[in-house]
Amino acid sequence: MPTTFKAMTRDGYSWKILAELLHNNIKTACFEIDSDGIRLRMMDHHRTILIDLELDADKFSVYKYKSDDKMYLGINLTHFHKMLKSIKKRDSIQLFITDDAPTDLGIKVIPKENNRVTTSFIKIQTIQNLDIDLPEGYGRPVIVPSSEFQKMCKGLTHISNETHVTSKGFLIRFSSDAGGVMKRFTEFGEAEDTDSDTEEDKDDSPEYDEKFDTEQLTRVTKLAGLHTAMQIYPKQENPLLIRSDVGSIGRISIYLKSKSLQAAESAVAESDDE
Repeated sequence: MPTTFKAMTRDGYSWKILAELLHNNIKTACFEIDSDGIRLRMMDHHRTILIDLELDADKFSVYKYKSDDKMYLGINLTHFHKMLKSIKKRDSIQLFITDDAPTDLGIKVIPKENNRVTTSFIKIQTIQNLDIDLPEGYGRPVIVPSSEFQKMCKGLTHISNETHVTSKGFLIRFSSDAGGVMKRFTEFGEAEDTDSDTEEDKDDSPEYDEKFDTEQLTRVTKLAGLHTAMQIYPKQENPLLIRSDVGSIGRISIYLKSKSLQAAESAVAESDDE
C-alpha cells in the first residue's frame, strides 16, 4: 500500500520509553515530520518543563517521506503510550501513514522472531504548533549515569517536595531537606582541583544554586531508560538542561524551570496585566 510517511527502526524499546516520558508531561504532542526526520518542541501544561526532541531520518533503517512540505501530527499521548506499552527489548517498530488514510498514524510492532506482527492505528488530530525559542549560553555538562539519576530521583520523593540543586565546575549536587528531620544529598561528577595555596583563597560558593519542585524531576525520570548516560547543564538564570540520546535514533533535551524563574515570570505577567 503506498505510504506518505514511513519510519522503521529496530530500536522499538526506545520508542516505548519515549512515549511514556512524553505522556508524563504532555497530553497531546505535535510531531513535525519532513525529509530530515521527526521533531517535537513543546512545553507542559504548567509551562515549567520544555521538551525538545530530534530523531534523525538517517538513523532509521527505513525512512521515507514523499512531500516537500512539513507535516504536523497531533497525537494523543495517552493513546500512543497504550499502543506501545507491550513493546519488548529488541522489538522493531514501524510508523507509517498511507496515502488512502492520511488522518491515521499506523504503528507496526515486529518482534525479533517475527512471529507475531501487531498493527495499530491512532487518529491524527489537528493541533496548533507554537514556535518556542530554546535557552542558550550553556557551558560544558556534568556527565551522569542514567541509572543513578533514576535512583536519586526516586529517593528524593520520600524526603521533600522541594529539591535544591547546586553545582560548581563539574560537580553537581541534588539535595532534599524535610525540615531538618531528614536530609539527603546526591553528588555527580568531579570536584575541580584548586590552585589556591591557602584555605582563605578557596571559593566554595556554588556557580549554580536553584530550587525545584521534586515533582518536576520525577516526571522526567523515564529519561534514564533512553541511554546509559545523560548530560546535565547547569547555568544560573537559565532552566536546568538535561540531555540524552534516544537509543540510536536521536536526542532529547529537557529544560526545567527553577522556582525562582517561575516566580520571576509570574511577576512579569502580573505587571503586564496591570
